[in-house]
Amino acid sequence: MNPELIYKYLENTATDAETEQVLDWLDADPAHVRELDELDKVMAASVIYGPDVLSPALARKAARRISLGRIPLRRIVRYAAELAAVAVVGVGLARMLADDRIGEWARRTTALEVPAGQYLSMELQDGTKVWLNAGTRLEYPLVFAGGERRVKVAGEAMFDVEHDPAHPFVVETFACDVEVLGTKFDVMAEEREGLFSAALLRGSVKVTNRLTPGEQFVLKPNEEVRLAGRRLNLNAIGSMDDYLWTEGMISIKGLSFGELMHKFEKSFGVKIRIDRARMPEVDYNHGKIRISDGVDSALRLLQMASDFTYTRSEDNGTIVIR
Repeated sequence: MNPELIYKYLENTATDAETEQVLDWLDADPAHVRELDELDKVMAASVIYGPDVLSPALARKAARRISLGRIPLRRIVRYAAELAAVAVVGVGLARMLADDRIGEWARRTTALEVPAGQYLSMELQDGTKVWLNAGTRLEYPLVFAGGERRVKVAGEAMFDVEHDPAHPFVVETFACDVEVLGTKFDVMAEEREGLFSAALLRGSVKVTNRLTPGEQFVLKPNEEVRLAGRRLNLNAIGSMDDYLWTEGMISIKGLSFGELMHKFEKSFGVKIRIDRARMPEVDYNHGKIRISDGVDSALRLLQMASDFTYTRSEDNGTIVIR
């Protein structure tokens, strides 16, 4: 297959005849589907912060290598091994809607996992924009078919949903389902820690508690719900700084030292151990830390407001707070 033809297909500039050539190539070998899916994912997802920033030039370079079956882009996205069904998504999908093969793609699901220390933005097939925080997993169908658009999230994600009253958008988590028509909202769901929150920035959402059947909340803008035990508590959003992660920033407002270290571990992809009897106290009211500056810069800034030192373990690179 001509690599330039594949690139035109993904850019939605291929003719009908060229599109048919690509579709025939996909049908010929499941490995072709995996190769095209992997390249398309990276072209659709842009790395906001982190060492692997994909430019159009790099995407074209990857397209030229697709015939070799090697696309060295796994540092950016990682697929769950149990989700073997993969297919084409993104800009080339519109060409397939008139094709009777679309039914097969609609039944398939794939997943994105964001490595620690990286942040991704992408656009789903329906036009919904998604921002994924570090360590987040997003599962979604390759084509939204039927009455609802449903995705699954583990971690933290911001959604700006394309308005479609006939097809509500549902974000499923371990604790709650968040149903929207057209809105912008943040969802955080960490099952291991038993944490869940949903915050509405624009529009309207309905949050259904999966842990306590019958409990529902319809949020208004600037409202949030947080899980406490198995019940949800409704409150006003305390600060929009909590969502600065979509801009590559960490807000330190109102956080304890321990909470900040947890955020640092997630945002910078490091392991931090606090090796002292008492937790350091911090003397600040507000502030922001730019993630792209790195963890050492962040810790040095904190040292201006807190009495602690830190070293790195020679064995595994763990940061030790003393």
